[in-house]
Amino acid sequence: MNSDEEIGELKDVYDFIAQTKFKKAFVCATKVLDQQPPLPSGATDEDPLRELFLFIINKYADQLEQEGKIEQVFETIEQGLQYFPGHPELLNETGVRLQRYGRSLEASICFERVLLQDVRYLKAYQNLQNTKCELVERWHFRMLNDVVRNAAFRAAIENQIAAGYDEVLDIGTGTGLLSMYALHCAGIKKAAACDGSEIMVQIARDVFGANGLSDRICLFQSYSQDLKIGERFSLIVTETLDSGAFGEGILETLIHAKKHLLLPKGKIIPSMVTLHISGYQSRALTASNILINEEFSEEFSLPSNCLLSKEGTKCYDAEDISRIQANDDFEFVTDTVSAVVVDFNDLDCLVRFNNGLEVGEVVLTCRNNGSLLDGFVVWFDLQLDDQNSISTDPKTNTCWNQAIFRLNQRLPVAKDQKLKLTISCKDGALAVAHNLNSIDNQISVDEHVIEFLNDNEYYTSLTQSVKGLSDMEKILDLSLFPYAGLKLLKEGKARKLLCLDQSEDLVEFIANQNDIPMGSIILVNSVQEILVLNDYTLDLIILQPVDVFGQINSEHFCLYQSLLPKLKPIGTVIPLTLELHGCLIESDWIVKCCRVDNQELEEFQINKYLASLETENHLDLGPFTFRQLSESIKLAEVQFDGKLHEHEVELSLYEPTEATRVHAILYYYYLGFTTDLPKLSTNRSHSFAKRSAFIISKCTFQAAKKVDANSDQTSFAPPLARLCLTTLQNHGVIRCDVATTDAWGKA
Repeated sequence: MNSDEEIGELKDVYDFIAQTKFKKAFVCATKVLDQQPPLPSGATDEDPLRELFLFIINKYADQLEQEGKIEQVFETIEQGLQYFPGHPELLNETGVRLQRYGRSLEASICFERVLLQDVRYLKAYQNLQNTKCELVERWHFRMLNDVVRNAAFRAAIENQIAAGYDEVLDIGTGTGLLSMYALHCAGIKKAAACDGSEIMVQIARDVFGANGLSDRICLFQSYSQDLKIGERFSLIVTETLDSGAFGEGILETLIHAKKHLLLPKGKIIPSMVTLHISGYQSRALTASNILINEEFSEEFSLPSNCLLSKEGTKCYDAEDISRIQANDDFEFVTDTVSAVVVDFNDLDCLVRFNNGLEVGEVVLTCRNNGSLLDGFVVWFDLQLDDQNSISTDPKTNTCWNQAIFRLNQRLPVAKDQKLKLTISCKDGALAVAHNLNSIDNQISVDEHVIEFLNDNEYYTSLTQSVKGLSDMEKILDLSLFPYAGLKLLKEGKARKLLCLDQSEDLVEFIANQNDIPMGSIILVNSVQEILVLNDYTLDLIILQPVDVFGQINSEHFCLYQSLLPKLKPIGTVIPLTLELHGCLIESDWIVKCCRVDNQELEEFQINKYLASLETENHLDLGPFTFRQLSESIKLAEVQFDGKLHEHEVELSLYEPTEATRVHAILYYYYLGFTTDLPKLSTNRSHSFAKRSAFIISKCTFQAAKKVDANSDQTSFAPPLARLCLTTLQNHGVIRCDVATTDAWGKA
């Protein structure tokens, strides 16, 4: 192909793009690429044709997705990888699409391939962390690290096998831990295990193999109800219970098991569950469910309790009450009553509860005058056998959370007031029925919007930052909810507002309540949609730089430079600055959430096969137990762009500390709204944006000791007095690491 022909082909490519005919653009672009000499190995210079081709692939893949042609999406991307093997952007995009369609294991491989080429490609780093959480949810690590739970199950299994119940089926085996307990019993005759998760079955298979037990157990990737093995067992072991006991389908599972998998005189571990219920008061839990920010309500003339979280209509939420209690923001306002007892070894009992024929009727008595009832908390005692039990009572610091049933109002109660409730678990769904909810007309919005509106300090800072602005034609408010933009419209200081449509019903309701014409509000689906509105020149841009989980709002950051040309020369951007702050902490709790930290599991080599699924970034941290090891300092000035930035700081510890006790970098942000207002930290008890932490890997400091090969003497690393932290920002993603130069962890 000569140059004239190539120019003609490229013109056709651009014409097809302009007509949104991306399939034809893709075919035409491949013809051009077929005639191009291959790029030199390791070439890093930007190739305009390559970037054009990647744009076409993404647009064509989007069209195929909309048409439901999912396999063709990946065939198209695979063709792209043949032209540009290992291209990080294309590999990352492949992983994102695989993850979107539930193919998380394949997605994680794509992200890992990107990071092997470029460890600083932080979009892939963030995507990999998210994918790991999907493959193995974080509660799994807490469960495996719960030595009390593990010991109780092991003792119960040993007791039953010693009593002659020696043919064992482990339902929902996970990593295979309970099966391992059974296989180590001298009297066991037969063992099988099943799990519906592909990744968990693979881990269990590896664990059994590493312990030389593969030939002693049959492992099935299947839910127990789908097993077709024609065998029955004398002992069934399962730990398929969620915070509300029945949410993982244990009733249906055991009904099927007793009918098809258990011998007539066989036994089940656990044998019985008892549920307890109590009323509570907690601002932290209420702030994500109903509007309690009176300043916002008064500003926009909202009726009391008119906003309710969409998630508040769910059966229940799972919360770690002990963490909230540690922050003095949780109080039991009634007595505690045993509500439901289910015998897992009684088929008739299982069927009655599952069919809703048996319920628990309870009466709770309020403790004091002046308390507010925000909802009910449920936990359970699990009887494993006659001798062993465990409890999810908040006082036990168990691996389980508790089930929270929220009211849609804060209800004042009086001492000795009686509250009548009904507890049921029809079809395995734990439910609490009562007549305590408000029946007023309410608007349902996303729980994160509720949390945002209830952050009074953020509300005050943001509204003060726009107080002096006036006579504005058009403003863009990208906040979770555009109350600052609506306030400017209401006060006549702006004539047109552009905002996201994520809370359209609430925007329309407030506009009607406050005589704001809906014609002055333009609702858009995404930030990208704003970029094509060429006729809009903005007087003000309000960003949402941090999301509710405590991470950078990367979409806003990456598009910030594209939004700037739409800002008038004398226009304003709020906030002006964003700083990342942090400190070093010690926290056994956070370690147990992110990796295996249990000597017994290391002996079984379970930690070895879970290591690749450990996470390095724990988001959405509410109150938790930790010890601060250093002062909190500014780690970096966050740049409002998608470029790569690197910053390094040295941090002194309060006192010399063993390297093994330096667990994480707790981080949060300071927002500078304007030059005149003080910066606002997200490290506040009522902040809508939670704190987060970068977990320091065990291998960061290598070993706490090393052996001199010449003298066979062991020397111990001296305690750390200071560390150097490196912060990377790329594509709106932040990553912070401990910078070390030798095995002792010295920076």
